[in-house]
Order: sequence, then C-alpha cells, then structure tokens
Amino acid sequence: MGKQSQQARKPQKSSARQTTSTLWPVLAAAAVIGAAVWLLVAHVRATTAGPQPAPSVIASTHYPSQGHQGHMPGDLKRYANFRYSSDPPTSGFHREILSPAFVNANPLPKYVQVHLLEHGNILLQYNCMCPQTAAALAEIANEFDSRLLPAGTTLPSNDQLKSAEENGLAVIVAPNPTMPHIIALTAWTRLATMDSVNKADIVSFINRWLRDPDNLSQ
Repeated sequence: MGKQSQQARKPQKSSARQTTSTLWPVLAAAAVIGAAVWLLVAHVRATTAGPQPAPSVIASTHYPSQGHQGHMPGDLKRYANFRYSSDPPTSGFHREILSPAFVNANPLPKYVQVHLLEHGNILLQYNCMCPQTAAALAEIANEFDSRLLPAGTTLPSNDQLKSAEENGLAVIVAPNPTMPHIIALTAWTRLATMDSVNKADIVSFINRWLRDPDNLSQ
C-alpha cells in the first residue's frame, strides 16, 4: 500500500509543475501589459494637461530710472537736494557705501539704499514699532542670505558681507521711519508695498527682481 500511494502521488507533482510553468508566462505578460497601460495613461495626461501656469508675482510699481548719479567728482555737492521719484527710492543719486549688515537695527540713508539696489540687491523696509514684523522680514531675508555663507556660519564676515552686496546677491532688512508705507520692498526701479507681512508675496518679489539683469540694465 505504501508503494502504491507513493506512485499515486507522482503524477500530482508533475501536474503541479506543469501548472506553475504555465502560470509564470501569463503573470509576466500581465505585468508587461499593465506597465504599458500605465505609461500610456501617463503620456496622455502629460500631453493633455498643457503648460503649468507660472508662479504669481506680487504687483510692483515701475519707476523709470533716474540714473546713476554719484560716481563722478562733485556729485555729492551737485545732488545735495536730489529729489527721488519714489519713497523709498529705487534709483538716482547714491554714494559708494554698502549696508553694515544683512539685518539692520538702524535706518539706511537713501543714498545707501540706492547704491545697494544699483548692484541688484533687494531691500525689505518697515515703518512701525513692530518687533514681530521686523523678525518676520529678517527670517525671510535669512532664507536667502544664509545660502551665501559657508555651512555652519550664521553671521557673515565683513568680506562675505561686502562680496554679497557688491555682487547683488543680498536681501537686506532695515527700519525706515519716514516712508509712507508700513512695509516696502524695493529693487532697482521697482517698489511694492503692503500693510502686513505676506511671505509668499515677498518671496515672489525677491525671486523676480534679485539681481535681474534686464531690470538692472536701465
């Protein structure tokens, strides 16, 4: 009985092997077909979706360039009473002076502001007794300025600060108690204002105008 039982099981093993060997090609074919369908659907979606809309940029006012006065001997006296077309200014008379820090506790003279903008930097200024607003602007600026520093560095050296500002790569924060706006964002020939911090709008302004070559060519 034992031998007969063993002989009876042998055809079952052979049948199982045949079933398995037949099933693998079917599964492989199904996988190939499934992958092909997925690729087709992905292609259709990509071709019918159309171009994605560009990120929105906060509206800003363009002030035609008032020039680059301040580079010639005698300009300091000649333009002592220069009238800027915007407040804060976006072009015109300036002096060859840079900001002492990325985030400033004291206001920057207009002739320093313009010099910074002339190089391509961005200024974030505020006119309020508002530590939270100042801190929020500083945090946004730091997201850009920290990229200019070596890893592990939190404050720039004098040389690093000078290099960043001369190359138009800095986002600079300062109070401005005389301007008519709560918050003003300036680039060369560009001014945007707001009543409270809107990070998305501020970042869009920075990304659009920081060291923009076409804008700086004016």
